[in-house]
Amino acid sequence: MENRLSFKLIMAILSAGMLSFLGILDETATTVTFPILINDFKITTDQVQWVNTLVLLVIATIVPISSQIRLRWSTKKIFIIGVTFFILGLIIDIFTPRFDLLLLGRAFQGIGTGIGLPLMYNIILAKVPKSKLGFMMGIGTMITACAVALGPVFGGIVTDYLNWRWIFIISIFLMIIGLATGIYSIMQLNELKIVKFKYLQWLLLAAGLVLLMLGFTNLAKKNLLSWQVLGIWVIGIVSLIIWIKVSMNDTDALIQPRLFTNVKFSMQLICYCFAKIATLALGFIFPIYIQLVNHGSVSLAGWIVFPGAVVDALMAALAGKLYDKKGARLPIILGICMSLLGLSLLIISGNLSNIEILIFYAIYYGGYGMCFSSLMTSGLVSISKKNHAQGNAIFNTLQQFSGAVGTALAGTIISFYQQKLNLGQVFGTAQGTHFTFIILLILIIINLLISLKFVPKSIKKA
Repeated sequence: MENRLSFKLIMAILSAGMLSFLGILDETATTVTFPILINDFKITTDQVQWVNTLVLLVIATIVPISSQIRLRWSTKKIFIIGVTFFILGLIIDIFTPRFDLLLLGRAFQGIGTGIGLPLMYNIILAKVPKSKLGFMMGIGTMITACAVALGPVFGGIVTDYLNWRWIFIISIFLMIIGLATGIYSIMQLNELKIVKFKYLQWLLLAAGLVLLMLGFTNLAKKNLLSWQVLGIWVIGIVSLIIWIKVSMNDTDALIQPRLFTNVKFSMQLICYCFAKIATLALGFIFPIYIQLVNHGSVSLAGWIVFPGAVVDALMAALAGKLYDKKGARLPIILGICMSLLGLSLLIISGNLSNIEILIFYAIYYGGYGMCFSSLMTSGLVSISKKNHAQGNAIFNTLQQFSGAVGTALAGTIISFYQQKLNLGQVFGTAQGTHFTFIILLILIIINLLISLKFVPKSIKKA
């Protein structure tokens, strides 16, 4: 392999990166438009959260089959299929007059993102020379971080000066450019094989995740013991139990549940999921709070959450250096303590001003950046190298599912205060937000206790 990066390889990486970049950009950009979508489509807070929850849920169901897809289809075909689904979703989003069709469009975007998300890293790992591998993996991470940081600002400015549909109009032009460059530059990464597709395992896992989410979101309007909540949860749990039994003895399973018997892996995975739940819940709350409670504009909401995303990226870079020098324990514990401080300040402050949101969210988000990637790295190190691919699939699947849970949690609680308690949009949002902060604080306290017990003190590298 040549010890240099060709122009065509860089173009292939950026083209594949465009698909994941726009998927994340649209997700974070639409978050600041939720109050407008509620008014435009005459929907409730628990309904609008599905604009992003559905995308994350779809990605969570697609990621487990990505390894089989790349063995059966050519790399370029995978890219084209992912882009096609994504563009189809954008077209529906742009022209839809109804909320249910908007959700259909977002689901198609989720399929495209789920197919394309692993593609950029697969190209980097397969084609980039070892001497440049760390640099290009950093570029890949930066693409994702930029989308997270720019999304709320992009969504706010576009919505204020044009309207929310222009988020998708601009995305479709960028995606067409990415499609053209990708068709030219993306090369085949691996030898194709005839593999038996694990339909049953995939359907059981997908059904379990979807049903658990549906039952959870129904809590806003239905009783816990109703069939719409408890009944759906029971069916979802049964589906996951059957999936475990089917997959347990399959040496070539889509996702190997046997890894969950490794206590250190499982405990750090729980912390990883709780951190993602809290972060996506806050990302849902603040744009709505700024607009409904503090009467700020859409673009202002975007600018207020922007510093938090920047601090997240900076602290993630610092965490990587600390991990290499001191091991996983220092960045994880330090990051969790920062997140606890941010959440505690949010709870103590009561009625939050915009400047308090900016500062406290940045403190929380910095802690998240410090601990999040270190939890994944430390969790993977706790299992054998031959299981790293399976462990990575578990982390990536549950990362998306946890994000969906976080968004649904915040939307469900706020909607409960607005509707069931009849507190109205403004007061209900404020009270629901405060209660959500308390739930998230409990999750992060659990993270601290688990990390103190199960994150290793010594440095151990993969």
